[in-house]
Formats: sequence, structure tokens, C-alpha cells
Amino acid sequence: MKPRRFKLEFYDDEGVRHSITIDGQVTREKVGKLLDLVEVMAGTPRGTASALSISPRKFDRLASTIISELKQREFTASDAKKAFEASFTEKIPLSTVSTYLVRLAERGVLDRTETGRNVSYRVKTEESRPILSLRP
Repeated sequence: MKPRRFKLEFYDDEGVRHSITIDGQVTREKVGKLLDLVEVMAGTPRGTASALSISPRKFDRLASTIISELKQREFTASDAKKAFEASFTEKIPLSTVSTYLVRLAERGVLDRTETGRNVSYRVKTEESRPILSLRP
């Protein structure tokens, strides 16, 4: 495979420009880690479920739907997809929902349980859940 170059530039909350370059094989995992680093370095806006619901980003609106409508029970990616589409009358691919649920679990917003091939989630209690980041 031919080496590639991936360059990411962003400004932090103090206006300082940062530039990160990958020379070589670029994978989704590497790009995901870079985006997590950007989130940490750039300063992350914080929000509540109601603030997230008015965001133009599907990630934020899905998080809002989960926190407000599915917090009392265990749910699957399909349940979250149905709730999102009912709330916003907008389609969202199941693969996107699954990706976003994994990110929310990694950030400590959701508990994730795997039983064989089945994966279910539950919103963590208020005491143990961090403030939700607006960035995916």
C-alpha cells in the first residue's frame, strides 16, 4: 500500500493554531485518536440534553434523545435509531447510531453490555455520568 499523508489543522480556544500530520498508512483508528486529541487540546464546549437537542449535529441530537427518552431502560442501537427518527423526523443509518453509541460509552455517558452478538446500552446515573461533550 502506498504511504499517504494526512494533515489536520485546528485552533484551540486561545486562538493558537495546531497542525498534526500523519505520513504513512492512514487508518480510521488513527484519525479517530487524532480527533480525540483535538477535542482535548481545543477545549470542549459542554451542554445539557436540551442544548444538545437544538444542535445541527446528529451526534448531539442522538445523545439528547437517548438521555431524555431512553434513560430509564436498557436499549439497543435499533431502539436509539427509532427514537431519534421519531423525535427529529429525519433518517439516520444504523451504522452511524452504533458508532455514536460506542463513543458515548467510551466517554462514560453510557454503560455497554455485550451478550454474545447482542449489544445493549444504559444511560449512566447522574452521579456517575460526566457532562456530555458536544463534539463527537
